Amino acid sequence: MPDQEEVVEGIDRLISKLKDSEDYWNKTIDDLQARLNCSAKNVIPLQADVISLRQHLVENVKNMSYQLYKLMPKIKAYRKQRFEYYIGALAPYSTNASERTKLVEWELALYDQQKDVLDSHIDFLRESLKDMDNLNFAIKNKIALYQLTELE
Repeated sequence: MPDQEEVVEGIDRLISKLKDSEDYWNKTIDDLQARLNCSAKNVIPLQADVISLRQHLVENVKNMSYQLYKLMPKIKAYRKQRFEYYIGALAPYSTNASERTKLVEWELALYDQQKDVLDSHIDFLRESLKDMDNLNFAIKNKIALYQLTELE
């Protein structure tokens, strides 16, 4: 496993990258909502954009979930290694079970933080998917209204 300084730098880069992604999706959804006030001829292209961007969001959720999936076995293996270290003869001092648990959790705090950052971003993306679905329903309702009233 990399040393703590490398992990901290990696987490900082990850947070920055995910912040940029959140800013992009917030702006994109706001722009789509602003375009909802459009004429009948512009509503179909808007719906196509919403469907396309929703698919990009689904891909982002999948990619983030895959990153989390790859991280979990590493965390579990490192946790096992550290428990074995504190149980073994090479441990710097004798510890009981609760002390070992606390020491291992302290050593894994940065990895757990990385997991939490990914979990949080996945939650954000899923909420953004809900926003996209709501936009799509609004567009469908608008199309139905135009069809019923024969408005342009």
